[in-house]
Amino acid sequence: MSFEILFDLVLGLIVGAALGALHMVWLWRASTGLRPDGSGALALVGGALLRLALVLAGFAGLMAVARQPAPALLAALLGFTVIRMIAVRRVRKG
Repeated sequence: MSFEILFDLVLGLIVGAALGALHMVWLWRASTGLRPDGSGALALVGGALLRLALVLAGFAGLMAVARQPAPALLAALLGFTVIRMIAVRRVRKG
């Protein structure tokens, strides 16, 4: 495995994990703002659009920087998914 591919894999994993963590923190903050009467739903929907735009921009930026975009993107998706799985597991445990 060449150094370029290894560097892109590590970079993708770090970027994906950072984007995943940012996405989950932002989702947590938006969901705690919901009230039983339904207020705060607009902020949750607006935040979802902003989270989606941020994550897609981060992935696009990674692909622009990486010399091997496909492995970097796969590693980023793996990093994002791992952080999401950890966050979901922590929330379910209480």
